[in-house]
Amino acid sequence: MRRLAREQLFENYRIADDMLAGREFFFDHFTAVDAHFFWCFRRGTQLNLDVAQFGHCMAHFELMKQRPSVQKLLAYESEMQAAFAKAA
Repeated sequence: MRRLAREQLFENYRIADDMLAGREFFFDHFTAVDAHFFWCFRRGTQLNLDVAQFGHCMAHFELMKQRPSVQKLLAYESEMQAAFAKAA
């Protein structure tokens, strides 16, 4: 099941990688699509999948991490995880 899930995910990453070739965002400017894809791609990195083959996706991921709104979200996530860890 894991193998099939990874294959499906990587098929989508390949499509996204092709779409991102030569551009920063999926459309002419930042949209909700970019935010959603950031979340999807991040899940793959959190699952320790080797996503290095998707260079355009990686560049998009790094660009997104530099956005102030994403930095704020990631900081909030870290705070919440720390609070949950204390409560457990």
